[in-house]
Amino acid sequence: MITQRMSEPNQQLMTFIDKCEEKGFLNNKSLKLMKWEWCLETGGAWFVTYTDDLKEIISVSGIHPFEDGFRVLFRGAQLATRPCGLNRYHMQSYCFADQLPMQIDFAGNNPLYITTNVNHDASGKMNKVNKLFHTLCKLGVVDFVEQKEVWYQIQNIWKLNVDKYNSVKHQ
Repeated sequence: MITQRMSEPNQQLMTFIDKCEEKGFLNNKSLKLMKWEWCLETGGAWFVTYTDDLKEIISVSGIHPFEDGFRVLFRGAQLATRPCGLNRYHMQSYCFADQLPMQIDFAGNNPLYITTNVNHDASGKMNKVNKLFHTLCKLGVVDFVEQKEVWYQIQNIWKLNVDKYNSVKHQ
């Protein structure tokens, strides 16, 4: 798989969005709902993972300024699980395993935050992701910061422990 930064939508991205809509990923079914332009305009960036032949995008996530740093894995979605076997550190996620390192580089030494929805599940998958982050917190990969409203949704806010993430990245 090939992961890279993307600033202009292309046909592969539009196909990815169509597939997200088919799967019921409500926050990823249009550029508008993804907040594509807003993310870029605020100083953020988008990262995509392609199949090896670059014909298809299989995962997308963004990064944008947030609090005193950046919010990573924004609007993250993937169409298939990353082949790595069972992994308690969430490395079966293209966003977490392949895009997050590039987002860490993009953010420099700024604090990095990840948010997970508490009540509203726009994809049918977010409740599982929220539970997973409680486990990642116990493992020291993230620290729970607080629960508050972000864009009209109650969300858990997690701070990424970059050193711990980097130490478990290849486990």
